Amino acid sequence: MNSIYQRTPAVPVSSLTGSLPSATIAEDVNHNLVASSVLGNLYSLDAIHLTDGAIWRDLYAMTGTLRTFVGSSRFASAWKELSTLHHPSNFKLIEGSSSVVRVSPSTSWVQARFTFETEAEPRTHSSGIIGAVLDLNGGWKIWLLSTILEQIDRFPNPDILETRSPTLQADGDESFKKTSFDCVVVGAGMAGLCTAGRLETLGMSYVVLERNKHIGDNWTQRYESVRLHTSKENAHLPFGRTFSPEDPYFLGAEDLARAYQKFVDQYRINVWLSTNLEHASWNEEKKGWSLQIQQNDRERTIQCRHLVLALGPGGAIPRMPSYPDQEQYNGLVMHSASYKTARQWKGKSAIIIGSANTAHDVAEDMVEAGLSSITMVQRSQTAVIPVEYSSFFNDRIYNNKLATEEADRLALSLPIVVTRLVTLERFRVFANRDTERFDALERVGFKLDRDCDLWEAVCDRIGGHHLDVGCGAKIVRGEIKMKSDAMPVRYTPTGIRFSDGSELDADIIIFTTGFEGNMRDAAAQLVGNEIGQKLEDYWRVDMEGEFRGVWKPIGHPGIWYTGGSIAQARYFSRFLALQIKADVEGVPLERYTKTPA
Repeated sequence: MNSIYQRTPAVPVSSLTGSLPSATIAEDVNHNLVASSVLGNLYSLDAIHLTDGAIWRDLYAMTGTLRTFVGSSRFASAWKELSTLHHPSNFKLIEGSSSVVRVSPSTSWVQARFTFETEAEPRTHSSGIIGAVLDLNGGWKIWLLSTILEQIDRFPNPDILETRSPTLQADGDESFKKTSFDCVVVGAGMAGLCTAGRLETLGMSYVVLERNKHIGDNWTQRYESVRLHTSKENAHLPFGRTFSPEDPYFLGAEDLARAYQKFVDQYRINVWLSTNLEHASWNEEKKGWSLQIQQNDRERTIQCRHLVLALGPGGAIPRMPSYPDQEQYNGLVMHSASYKTARQWKGKSAIIIGSANTAHDVAEDMVEAGLSSITMVQRSQTAVIPVEYSSFFNDRIYNNKLATEEADRLALSLPIVVTRLVTLERFRVFANRDTERFDALERVGFKLDRDCDLWEAVCDRIGGHHLDVGCGAKIVRGEIKMKSDAMPVRYTPTGIRFSDGSELDADIIIFTTGFEGNMRDAAAQLVGNEIGQKLEDYWRVDMEGEFRGVWKPIGHPGIWYTGGSIAQARYFSRFLALQIKADVEGVPLERYTKTPA
């Protein structure tokens, strides 16, 4: 009987175990002394050194993967076992890194960064973040720990790469003659280029396969007004600042494409354009992949040990609801994947199905283009995060003063449950001061998720939220109408009929309903169903709060997913490349898979 592969189940991010400490830290506390004292406990850590709700997240430093342990017993048990295996030592506080984190009047802790090493093979250099609070007896205890793999001994630093003299990569160059690689990366978007850059730092042979004709086409082939809704300081590629002071705060498609091409030129990233991966076959005897590729009009076969898929969540496959009687509709229907601009529709009427970022971008385009009527159809509550809120917090970490590599460690290394709760608390403070903004949206029919739970949108829905850069005001003014009291059920000759019997007429109907969210589906098409059935699902979090599948082994040797937000793709590419390098060099990271008591 064939065994059925048991994939890691997903859980709602709101169900994760863990909480913020209820503690108040005095203004005059010597936070450096506190951090130094609790850091010393890591040499012989026991449950008595931890709060009951203590939480430890390891990023490859001790577990060889991504793990989070909640509760003093589980935390201490895992630390003891892993310390016996890896012999962590030389814990040193990073000078000037200690501070008091104050989330609210009743929630604060002392926090600091530190470095340490492990002595077992492969020897590693790591860093960490430690947090401490006072217990009821007046003693300081650890409530928070993150440990981060920085570098493997004898391997280059994955965060440092010097610029190179650019070379042309025309057909016939040496790069195109090579047929065997340590690693092949599929996709030259942000995630693929970051991974390639890290592989370059580690001296590995690799190539990036990009189906488009130009670097950055994944942006320039989208709608004209597309832009990031986070700052340019959050958008840099590795090894320095990709964007200049002259670049706009919110980067557009051309800004991103130009920067990606510059990155490829500066670091001589090996990219094969107009190249599509058709099929991947695993050779068990050779422990490697045979890849059938289509390069322009030529078919080729290349070999590799590792295959990294940077395809977007579902391989950029549009998700589009199907309603009956579409053939009766006399207007234009399209998914936002095919949308470019609204200029040609001046004076016409439109319906937009969806209410997240892309829906708002398209709606604003239509206002500017002068459409006679624009209606946004909202099928579920939407978290609206005013960009001022997001920028206030993000700009404190991602700015032109702090190195991006350091910002990533601060923003992305803490346990996800902690980051989510801190974000919720801080957004709630802002929202409570700004109730009229949200009340006004609700008065015109916009259904709000008032919690502003960005992490729920990112982890559970892979989107579905809106970072409001101004469209909300247009909705309130009536320039964009809302339909949120009934669901679309079928087409009519002139528009859409809804579940309450009402109808809306429109010349154009655009679905801004996102893309398929599981990269495993696209992976299975490439590697075949037999291997595809063994692969982990992509995204959403497991019961520990770690993203499933991405940046770690996924059920079959030599195949990986990468992706996530721009910052996640950049930061976690370093860990992905280190795992691949370690495997190729014969010193693979040992993964800790136990669930300690």
